[in-house]
Amino acid sequence: MSSYKPHAIAGLIFALPFIPSVFYLFFALLGASIPDMDHHNNNNKVYSMFAIGIVLSILLFFYDGLSISALILVSLAVIFYLSKHRGFTHSFLGIGILSFLFMLMVMGFIPVLSRIFLSFGFNISSSFILLVILALLGYFVISRRYLYIYLLVLAIYLIIFPVDYTSIQWSMVLLTMFIGALSHIVLDLWTPAGLKVFKPFTDFKFHKGLAIILVVVWLLSSIFVLWNYGSFITYLNPLFMYT
Repeated sequence: MSSYKPHAIAGLIFALPFIPSVFYLFFALLGASIPDMDHHNNNNKVYSMFAIGIVLSILLFFYDGLSISALILVSLAVIFYLSKHRGFTHSFLGIGILSFLFMLMVMGFIPVLSRIFLSFGFNISSSFILLVILALLGYFVISRRYLYIYLLVLAIYLIIFPVDYTSIQWSMVLLTMFIGALSHIVLDLWTPAGLKVFKPFTDFKFHKGLAIILVVVWLLSSIFVLWNYGSFITYLNPLFMYT
C-alpha cells in the first residue's frame, strides 16, 4: 500500500481542473482516502464507523425517524470489512458505488442535523453543519496522521468562506469524490501487484499501461474543461467564494 500523502496530493491535483470552488477539494480528498479503507490497518476505523452508524440509526430513529444516512454509514462499514484489500474498493464499479453512497450520506445528514439543532432552538449556520458532517467523514477515512491538519483547514475555510448547503452542486460532489478515488487507483496501478479494476466482471490484473491511459484521459479532459470554461487561476475569487 502506498503512503497516504501521495494519494492525498494526487486526489487534489486530479480534481483541481474540474472544480467550481475550492470547497469541493475536501470531497476529492475524502474520495482519495476511500479505496484503502479495505486495508487491515484501517480495521479500527471500520469498526468505529459501524458502531457509530448503529448508534446513530437507533437514536435518530426514535428522535427524527428512520435515517437513511446512518444506515448507509453502517452499510459502508460492512462493505469495507468484507472487501479484500485491492479488491472491490479498488475497482471502477467499487469507487463509483462508494462515491455515490458517500454523497447520499452527506445529503441525508444535512436536513437531519438542521432539524435537530432547530428543535433545540439553535439556528446553526450551513457552514457549521457542513463542518460537523465533513469532520465526521474525515474521522472515518482520513489518515490519523493528517486528520488534525484536515480538520483545521476545513474549519478555517468554512469560517472565511461560508458555504450555503442549498447551493451545493451534488453532481460535483459525486464527481470530485470519484475523481479522488480514481487518482488513488492510478497510483496503485503503477505498483508491481497491479489491480483488478474491472472486478467483479473479470479478475484480469491491469498495471501501469492502464495508468498511463487514465492520465492521458485526465490531461485531455482537463485541457478541454479549462479551455471551454476558463482557468481556475483566472477566476481565483470564485474558487474560494462559494455562492
